[in-house]
Amino acid sequence: MNDRLLNLEGTSNFRDLGGYETGNGMRLRKGLIYRSDSLSYLTQSDFQKIQKIGIKTVCDFRSEIEMKDSPSPFSSKTSPRLFHLPIKTLGTQDLKELATKENVTSQELADELQDHYTLYVNQHKNTYSKFINMIANEEIPIVFHCFAGKDRTGYGALLFLSIIGVKKETIIEDYLLTNKFFKGPRINESWRNDSSELLKPLFEARTNYINAAFNEIYNKYDKVEDFVIKELGIDVKTIDTIKERVLE
Repeated sequence: MNDRLLNLEGTSNFRDLGGYETGNGMRLRKGLIYRSDSLSYLTQSDFQKIQKIGIKTVCDFRSEIEMKDSPSPFSSKTSPRLFHLPIKTLGTQDLKELATKENVTSQELADELQDHYTLYVNQHKNTYSKFINMIANEEIPIVFHCFAGKDRTGYGALLFLSIIGVKKETIIEDYLLTNKFFKGPRINESWRNDSSELLKPLFEARTNYINAAFNEIYNKYDKVEDFVIKELGIDVKTIDTIKERVLE
C-alpha cells in the first residue's frame, strides 16, 4: 500500500486511488485520481512532485473559513486549476469547538463525527454531484481533498469508487489507510494535544464512520450507483464517461 503514497513534505495523506479492481475484472488506472489532506503547506519540492505526476485539477472540499485560515496555493487561474466545492460540515473550526467543549467525552466526539457521515449523504447532494461531474468533464489527473483527507474526502471516494464498480470492502480498506498515513493536523495552541486519547475519534478513520454513509444510502437503494443517479442527478452517460476515462 505504500506505493500509493506520494511522499510530500507539506502533506501526509496524498495517495493514488489507482490499481483498485472492479467487480467485473477491470482496474482503475494508476496516476489519474488522487485523494489527499490539506494542500495549504506544500513546499517548493512538493510542487515539483505534483507537477511531475501531472496533476491538472484540484478539488478542495474545505469550507470558506478553512480557506481563509489556510489558503489554497491554487486558484481558478493556476495550473493545476482549483475547483472549490465547500462543505461546512465539521471543518477545522467545528472540530476546534468540539474538541474544546467543556466536559466533552471521546465517545461524544465519535458519535458526532459518525452522524456527519449521514449528513454528507443527505445535505450535500449538490456539491457531490458537482464533484462527480468534475471527474467526468475536467482535466485529469485530479486530486480531491479536505482538511485531513478522511471525512469529506472519504465520502467523495466512496461515491467515485462505487460508481466505477469497486467493491464496498475495498472502499473501506482504502478509507482506513488514513490511519496509516495521516500524521495529524497542523494546529495552534488553542487546541488540546491532538495525540490525546480524547481527540482520537476526530483524526482516526473508523469503519463505523464510513459504514454510516453506506447504510444511509442502502436504506433506500440497493446500489450506490442508483443513489448517485436518482439523488445526485448524475446520468448513466456521465458514469460511463468516467469509466471510459479511468478504467483499463
